[in-house]
Amino acid sequence: MEPATVLALQIDVDEGEVHRYLGYRHGTRRSHKVMSRLHEIWPQAVALLTPRGTFRIVEMALAAAAGMPEPAERVGVGLCTIGPLLEDEIAACTDRGTVLDALLLDAIGSAAAEATADALNQSMCALARAEGLHAAPRVSPGYGAWDVACQSALLALLPAAELGVTLTTGQMMVPRKSVSFAVSFESEARTGDEPSLCARCGMEHCRHRNAAARDAGSAPGRIR
Repeated sequence: MEPATVLALQIDVDEGEVHRYLGYRHGTRRSHKVMSRLHEIWPQAVALLTPRGTFRIVEMALAAAAGMPEPAERVGVGLCTIGPLLEDEIAACTDRGTVLDALLLDAIGSAAAEATADALNQSMCALARAEGLHAAPRVSPGYGAWDVACQSALLALLPAAELGVTLTTGQMMVPRKSVSFAVSFESEARTGDEPSLCARCGMEHCRHRNAAARDAGSAPGRIR
């Protein structure tokens, strides 16, 4: 088994994604009160994000033993988190009764966790490309055929303690805004991939390319 790589990740959190986690969809009218408060707490939220990730390349047998459905000969397994600080502030807001702030911070945290997973995934895509392989779409325990009970087996392949990530008895990760996943490194791109280069990793067939605008109804901008 190859050594694990641990990374401090640089992320952009898209405001449209935050809106989506708040329940807004394209064309839905935004509450002025909610949007104003969201913009007010952005600096605080950004200061509480500490995105980090780790990944390791393993052979098919290890990935299969961790419950991954249909792994390839080589598989990238990954774990990332935004850290505990934002969740601590969400809990503090809840205790103070500032429910709106708690909801807004939670939405920011969810969007940040996804952006962190995207950033880690891009590192794995770039590695696959360097090896002349193609990264398949990432899969995670608890989705599709991968039983969430396999979460501990997946995390055992990675230095989870170095990221400060632990598991509850119900196989839920702490901090909650953490993502674990695996990516098969395949010899050929899957059919249906768009034949254009990914701006981030340079792959011709990248399944993780970000859409230019996920929500045209949101204000342009990013939380950095």
